[in-house]
Amino acid sequence: MSGNVIRFPHMTEKAMDDLDFDNKLQFMVDSAASKPEIADAVGTQFDVEVVNVTTQVTPSGDKKAVVELSEDDDADEVASRIGVF
Repeated sequence: MSGNVIRFPHMTEKAMDDLDFDNKLQFMVDSAASKPEIADAVGTQFDVEVVNVTTQVTPSGDKKAVVELSEDDDADEVASRIGVF
């Protein structure tokens, strides 16, 4: 399922704060994806080490994942590579 887990990056003002200050990225993910599947998909797709994943289901029924990267990986650099900014 790892190919279909990540739908797209989710960038809001809060997501930018997470990116800049907490080394975290936010993604909209498949609603059936588990936290380990999300961590594996992000780690594999972006060649990073994932420390923690938190998820929430939005009021519209979409699933959002906040992915914390290890200190060795830079969320700004990953976001730049995937074209977020």
